[in-house]
Amino acid sequence: MNNRLLVPRKVPGLLDLVPGAAAAYSLRSLSNSYAGPVVTVRRSSDDAEEDFTAAEVADGTLAAFCGAGDGFVKTWHSQTGSNDATQTTAGYQPKIVSSGVVIMEEGKPAIQFDGSDDRLSADGVAAIVSGTDRPDSRFAVFKSSGTTPSEFFCFANSGNDIPLRGFLHNGTSSGVLVFFRDNAAVAKSHAVGTQTFSQKVAAFCCNGSSATVSLDGVVSATLDVDVGATTLNTATIGAVRRTTVGSFFNGTIQEIIVYPSDLTEQRELVEGIIAWGYSV
Repeated sequence: MNNRLLVPRKVPGLLDLVPGAAAAYSLRSLSNSYAGPVVTVRRSSDDAEEDFTAAEVADGTLAAFCGAGDGFVKTWHSQTGSNDATQTTAGYQPKIVSSGVVIMEEGKPAIQFDGSDDRLSADGVAAIVSGTDRPDSRFAVFKSSGTTPSEFFCFANSGNDIPLRGFLHNGTSSGVLVFFRDNAAVAKSHAVGTQTFSQKVAAFCCNGSSATVSLDGVVSATLDVDVGATTLNTATIGAVRRTTVGSFFNGTIQEIIVYPSDLTEQRELVEGIIAWGYSV
């Protein structure tokens, strides 16, 4: 008789299977080795703040902390251990709990941006995308509720605060999404997909001279990209700029992951893991 005890193994997270991310914002656990918080939340009743892990966001601990009130994200922690995105001004913090209930998309927690002034910023992120023709890859899970063009993630240079590369929802214009990049002189954009206002997985993989863009796993195009010499040392979630802000995102964001490398060959793997995690 076989009396071996079968101990279930942990399922590897995205960052376990595809390591090397420079920033990883999510409300789920992306790595079995990460035990830190995913968000710092301020509750509306008394402005008290507390850190929450991915498990605590989902298991009712966060909702219990907020009581019957609202909860707002002060910090979205990067599960890489650096490059956290923060908003210290209470009025600009996006919402994660509404009237005692954690905000959800397709049954999974989400952060809601109001399209008016909500945004989170990370400074000193030059290690993500800096240098001449530096490759980078970006993945995001989002759902737009707005009908005007709005930024949901962008990089900028803190010296002039010009948005250089990012993800833009294009409102009611042709194409649900625009990936734009800039060599600090010429702005470029590319429309992807059609107008649906449904939950989406977006991807942009760049080797420094060409880029593959896709939406929900479908490649829209492989484009020439004049990256040039860039120093992108600020990142903004929910708006087009860190300081001179505008084009605020109206909708929910569940995950943004940035790699300082070209993941074109691994794009389908990463998108598949993300899509499975969010039932997209």
